[in-house]
Amino acid sequence: MSKPSPQGLPPLKKITANTPAPLGILDELQAEVPAEAAPLLRFIARNASVVMALLGLIVVVIVGIGVWQWYASERDETAQTNFARILLQPQGSPRVDALERFAATAPDSVRLAAWMEFGLAALAEKDSDKASAAFARVAVLDKNGPFGTVAAISEAQTLMQGGKTAEALTILEQMEHTVPEHMRVQVRGLIALNAQLAGKTEQAVKAYEDLLAGSFGEDADYYRFCIQRISTTALN
Repeated sequence: MSKPSPQGLPPLKKITANTPAPLGILDELQAEVPAEAAPLLRFIARNASVVMALLGLIVVVIVGIGVWQWYASERDETAQTNFARILLQPQGSPRVDALERFAATAPDSVRLAAWMEFGLAALAEKDSDKASAAFARVAVLDKNGPFGTVAAISEAQTLMQGGKTAEALTILEQMEHTVPEHMRVQVRGLIALNAQLAGKTEQAVKAYEDLLAGSFGEDADYYRFCIQRISTTALN
């Protein structure tokens, strides 16, 4: 009498030497796919571990991107909150120091604003070295952009106020033909003033003449007066 099998399941078949081994998954796939697809299947079979490793790596990258986006969002919110708290502080050297520390590690979302505020705070405390350095940083980070252009002009003005007219003139000369048209008058005016202070009378006159060519009324009268005064002073 045969041993009863579990209810609902057929009795197990004994595997003999003449019984063919059961087909594996890849064998079954090879039996199902067309002949022309067999080489691809064999390649996958040979490189299964590599394929699985690559798939695992893709999953890790996707998860990593998600984690980074979440972290960046949290970091930006925290940075913006800290930045706002610093800006609420009264003017003074503690505020300047706090802005300097914050700007050094600020995320992209507030980095330009942080360096610009640091420069303005330092300028208010008459620390021209820190102010010009901060403005220079913004000019590099946002080269030829709106923030960078304003920062470069601010840097030149700060250097001029500190008596460093030659350095200011170098910055302004590089900007003269790259700034937007509506800012060119301001840049050329600063070039003329710095050139005059640096004793470069020919360059100062040339800058005022460029300004005169596109002006009229009281502005034109002022530029003519400046040209005449510089020329008279040079003759004497």
